[in-house]
Parts: sequence; C-alpha cells; structure tokens
Amino acid sequence: MPVGRPLARLAGTIRRHVGMTVVVAVGIALRVTMLVAYPPALWFQGDSGKYVKLSQQWPAMPARWPFPWLLKAFEWTGTFYSVSVLQHLAGIALGVAIYLLLRRIGVGAWPATLAAAPILLDATQLTLEHYLLTETLFTSALALAAMLLVRRERPGLLASIGAGLAVALGMATRPTGVVALGALLLFLLLPWRGWRSVSAYLLGIVAVFGFAFAGTGSVAGALGTGDGAFLYGRTAHVADCDRMDLRPGLRKLCAPQPLDQRPDRPDWFLWNKDSPIHQADRPEDLDEFAHEVLKQQPGRYLAAVARDTGRYFWSPQLGPMEVCLANWWRPQLAPTNWATNSDCVPRTADPDYQWQPAPSRIAEPNAASRFLHAYGRYAVTPPLALTAMVLLALIGAVWPRRGRLRLTMIALLYVGIGVGIMVFSVATSMFDLRYGLPALAFLPAAAAVGWLRLRSAPITHDKATAAAGEPEWLAPTVAESNGEDDDGSGDRGHGLVAVSERGGDAGDLRS
Repeated sequence: MPVGRPLARLAGTIRRHVGMTVVVAVGIALRVTMLVAYPPALWFQGDSGKYVKLSQQWPAMPARWPFPWLLKAFEWTGTFYSVSVLQHLAGIALGVAIYLLLRRIGVGAWPATLAAAPILLDATQLTLEHYLLTETLFTSALALAAMLLVRRERPGLLASIGAGLAVALGMATRPTGVVALGALLLFLLLPWRGWRSVSAYLLGIVAVFGFAFAGTGSVAGALGTGDGAFLYGRTAHVADCDRMDLRPGLRKLCAPQPLDQRPDRPDWFLWNKDSPIHQADRPEDLDEFAHEVLKQQPGRYLAAVARDTGRYFWSPQLGPMEVCLANWWRPQLAPTNWATNSDCVPRTADPDYQWQPAPSRIAEPNAASRFLHAYGRYAVTPPLALTAMVLLALIGAVWPRRGRLRLTMIALLYVGIGVGIMVFSVATSMFDLRYGLPALAFLPAAAAVGWLRLRSAPITHDKATAAAGEPEWLAPTVAESNGEDDDGSGDRGHGLVAVSERGGDAGDLRS
C-alpha cells in the first residue's frame, strides 16, 4: 500500500473532526503544562498521605482499596509522576470516549465536541487529575460502565459484565458510586429484554464485592462505607438540639455554636480540635446522633441538602472556610510555598514516593504555573452552564417524539448519574467543588443527547418494524438504526442514518 494513502486517510479524518482534534490538542498541552508546573503531583493533606500509606500495606485490602492498589502498582517507578501522567491520560481518553460515544448514537460533530470539552479543558478537572486523589479513577470507572451499556441498543454479555465490574470498582473507590450502580440497573431493566444482560451486569458487581469482602472481612469494608463521621458532620451542622429529645450521651455531640454562627463547612465537625466529635463515648454514637436528627428534624436536613445541591447550579457565595478549600482545586502560582498558610495552599508530593508531602520551602512561580493560575481563573465550567445542560437534557428527553425512547433513556440516565452524584455527596458529606466534578463526565453528554432528540424528525411506524416477540416500541428507528441487526453482538444500530437526516455525513461516523 502506498505510504501516501494512510496519510491521506488520516488527514481526511482530522478534517472531518477538526473541532475535536483542536480541543484534544489543547487538552494535551494543558496537561503537559501541569506536569511542568507542579512536579511530580499535587498533594491534599490528609487524604493523599492516607492512600499512599495504605498502598504500602499491600497485599492487605483496606476499605476503598482500588486507589491504594493503583498507587502500589506504580510504586516501582519511584516517582508520583507516573500516577499523575496516568491520570492525565485517563482524562484525555475519557474526553475522546465521550465524543466517540455521542457520534456513534447520532450526535453531530460540534455538539459532541462541546460535550467532551469540559472534561478536556476545565481547570478544576485538570487540577484534580494532578492530585493523588480518587476522583479520576472514580469518574473513569463510572463513565466506562455507562458507555459499555449505552453504546449498543442491546448490550452483549461481555459489555454487561464489564459494566458491572467497572461500576462496582467505582463504588468501592467512593460510595457515591451507588448512584450509578442503581441508575444503570434501571437502564437495563426498564426496556425489558430478558435476564441475560441484567444477570451479567449483576455478576460483575457481585464478583468485585465478593472479592473485596474476602479481602476486608466485612460488608462495610467491601462497600467502602465509613464509620458515620461524615454523616454526623452533615447533621450536626444543621441540627437544632434545643428542639430535640436526646439522651445525655448524644447531647454532648450537639454543636456548641448557635445556628446562625456555625462554621460554613460541615467537615469542621470532623477535624477541628474544638468539635464535639471528640466527646463521643463510642463510634456508634455518631451514627445514632445522625439518625436522631434525620428522624426528628427531617425538614431541616432536607432543606440543607437541597440548598447546598443547588449551589452547584448557580454561582455560590462561599464562606471563608469554603474559599480556603476551593483554593485547593484551582492552579496556584506556587503550590509548594505553603509554609505560611498550610491550610489553604496546595502542596506537592514527595519526589521519592513517600507518604508525606514535599518539605516546606519558598518557591518562586514559574512560567507554567503563572499561565495555569491565570487560566484557572476563567476556564471553569460555570454553574449556570450546568443548569442549562440539565434543562436541555430533560426537555429533550420528554419532548414528544415517537420512536425515540432509547435517546430519552440515555439522556435521563446521564442526568440521573450526574445530578445524583451531587445530591448524594451533599446528603452524606457537604458541598465541595471536588465532589461535584464527576458530573462533567455525564451532564454535557446528557445535554448533547437531549439536543439530538429535539433536532430529530418525528418517526412513523412504517419506517421500522419490531422484531418477532418484541413490543412495537423496541423496533429500530431511522435515527437509532443503521439497518443492520447483529444478534450475536446485540447491536441494533447506532444512529448512522440519523446523521444524514440532519444534513450530516453518515460516512463521517464510520471513519
């Protein structure tokens, strides 16, 4: 084959996907700049050290074991550069995968590019990929699970097992993953097609948690659930103990401040030396206190959860402690210069794969860190943009279009996972930009699918017929089928004709 033919084919592919090519190139350049600006990785005091320390206890399996085991797998490199490079590669791969998935189901090139852009370009995403934290592994696992079930109308057995393994791995990393686990199960159950895919999906979940149970020896350890401290902090932050009936051992756990003078972050009750958490007679008291608040003052609790969840969707006014925490998730001028403000300035990891951060020292900003600091002031996904994404996805999902049930389910699935992660995090812990960041892998894609459904032409029943034994609404549609039916793989089509219906090039999707 002449050398010029593959080059010409590559050039043609780039031309057809020029927007995504540019976004990916910029995303790669930003990540290289992060590696230059903050070597070898960023360090979050407390969490990062805990994960590294746990990795050194391998083969012992702690609760939330996937990330410590990932760190152990790269210990042989002797540098945390290997982990940060891996996480940046995962961010690039996730953005590309979102684009390819959306193109596969019929979304146009530019809407698909816009949906992938937040993961590739958002400054908070870039920063958290550089941290020794679980967010990148967690987001990648959940996104992979969803893609395996969405990419084909009828997911095969291997895809279903893979989705179960991936979502269970995500939940073992962070318990918030239970939102995706349940949403994906509903996605398989609602358009009922038998037990094969459902059973395979559940088999993957059972395999991961069975393995974790054998290693940890407890259900809580296998599921990665904590000791109740975070839920205690959430409920103690809003509880009005003067109007509650509590036994003396629990009343000691009430907040010492009046309601209108309490710290602006619930995790103050976990870490501050003046917190009443240190007066608990036993760990079980924290769970009992939280349950009493939920039982006696559910309205106060639900109002706080709704208020804090809403802060993800409009520009929130941050309190002093929240501003301090938010500084960790933006590129800083000189993150190693934390000696004078160790609480609010990010640190860098030790260059020798140790469980402590690099020693405190005065550090001058470099050209890369100056650029990223300026970039991080503006290149973040605005809360109102997230609001628009959710509205577009929901409007598109419910818009009257016959024969578009699959697109409706995909849009609702991705909205459910994205918003569900935010709600669950706030309900069990607190509002934090870090906890809501995984939604960037789901809400933009949901909006793109909603847009596709709004733009698609209505379908009449004479354009497709249901397979034998199937309900009529499961028939492949013009927008959802390429006219092929591979019973072996379960592939009922991926939207090639839909692109040409909207004026696009169906051949573009195959390249």
